[in-house]
Amino acid sequence: MSTERDEAEGSQPLGIPRVAIVGGGLAGLCAALRLTDLARESNRSLDITVFEASDRLGGAIETLHERDYLIERGADSFLTKRPIVRLCERLNLAESLIPTDVRYRGALVLRNGKPYPVPEGFGLMVPAKLLPILTSPILSPKGKLRLLAESLIPAKRDDRDESLSSFVRRRLGDEAFERLVQPLISGIYTADPEKLSLAATLPRFLEMERRYGGLIRATLRRRGAVAENDGSASGARYGLFAGLKGGMEELFTALAKQVEISATVVTGARIDRVTREGEKWCVETRSA
Repeated sequence: MSTERDEAEGSQPLGIPRVAIVGGGLAGLCAALRLTDLARESNRSLDITVFEASDRLGGAIETLHERDYLIERGADSFLTKRPIVRLCERLNLAESLIPTDVRYRGALVLRNGKPYPVPEGFGLMVPAKLLPILTSPILSPKGKLRLLAESLIPAKRDDRDESLSSFVRRRLGDEAFERLVQPLISGIYTADPEKLSLAATLPRFLEMERRYGGLIRATLRRRGAVAENDGSASGARYGLFAGLKGGMEELFTALAKQVEISATVVTGARIDRVTREGEKWCVETRSA
């Protein structure tokens, strides 16, 4: 093993800022791309290095090719209302964007070894229809009553952020979280809901509680306006999702190719320590 020291001095031309980005996942590569765009727009020079501890870029995203099938080891789609669609256009991937197939809309949850459809009208954590909830085998009678009692739960009064899991358990109960919401959320974010910020990931549900006092109340009040679900599909709002023809890894291939034009990408480089010495920040990496 060898340790390399990267610091803001040496052979670099004076006046050119050096930037170290830790992590070659979506956030790290997007940060590098954004910095290069800003530098170009302001006619400035930047020396950018992206450090990735593993031997590949992409973080939790990886697409496997098996015969005629694409198998996603992480997220398989993204919300079309998010900036990621603009990113795809920026990377000339607009023609590769594909919507979900209406013939296969819906989500299944594994319960006691058997797959069951998510109750019709249940959108991430909003029970828009009561009968499908009552007849679903996913929840126990106690779990159904707790979920339907959501409108009786008082709204949170303080403005402190809370985790996604804390919010759902508080409003819908433990069973609804563990058997319905967690599988759906994990399929979108491939992250632990105990650590996901509600305000950062799904702020619209926070706004529903603040404005209407609860999720069911908000759904009833807003039913005459914009529906939260399309009425036939369950699970996530599938009309708002899209993927890529070549799989999600196609995004990282194009993103890395664009970043490498103006930045240095180093894989297999784990950051050991970041220290400050006077006016310099020093990044120590360990590589094989």
